[in-house]
Amino acid sequence: MAACLVHNSQPQGCIGDTCVLAGATERGSSALDATLMVVAGLLLAASGLGFLLLARGRGRSQTAGVVAALTGSLALVLLLSALIVASQDPDWEGMPGLVVPGVVLLAIAMVSIGVHVLRSGVLPLAVAALLIVTACLLPFANEQTSLILLAIPFGLAWVVAGVALLRQPNNAAALSQ
Repeated sequence: MAACLVHNSQPQGCIGDTCVLAGATERGSSALDATLMVVAGLLLAASGLGFLLLARGRGRSQTAGVVAALTGSLALVLLLSALIVASQDPDWEGMPGLVVPGVVLLAIAMVSIGVHVLRSGVLPLAVAALLIVTACLLPFANEQTSLILLAIPFGLAWVVAGVALLRQPNNAAALSQ
C-alpha cells in the first residue's frame, strides 16, 4: 500500500499511443518507490505461499492451490524479468509484453489463493471473499496513472486476512503439520 501511495505521488505518466506525442513521458520511479515495490512483491510472494501451505490438506480440492502456485510462479518470472529489463533499458518498447501478462497472472494467482483459502476454511468466509473481490481489481491498476491506487484495497484485504489469522489460536499448530 505504501508503495502505491509513494508511486502515485510521482507526476502522471503517459499510456500507450499517448507516449509518442511530443512532451509525453512515462511516470518515473524513485529509489524509495522501487524499493517499496520490491519489498511488497517479496512479502506478497511469501504470504501467498504461506496461505497455500495453511490451506494444503484442509480443503476438498487442491486445484485452486495448484493454479495459484503455477500462475503465481509464472507471474513472478514475468514481473522479475520486467524489473531486470527496466534496470537495463527503461524505455524498452516490449515492456507491456512482460508487465501486462504478469499482472493478469498475478491477479489469477491471488484469486486462486482466495478460492483455495475459502474452500479450506483457513479464513472466515467474509475475509476470503474480500481477498477474491479485491484481487479482481489488480489487472485494472496502472502504475502510470492514479489507477495504481486500485491495488490498495487488495493490500488492505491482505492485512485483514493477516489479522484474522493472528486471531485464530489453532494456526500455529496447522503450520507445524
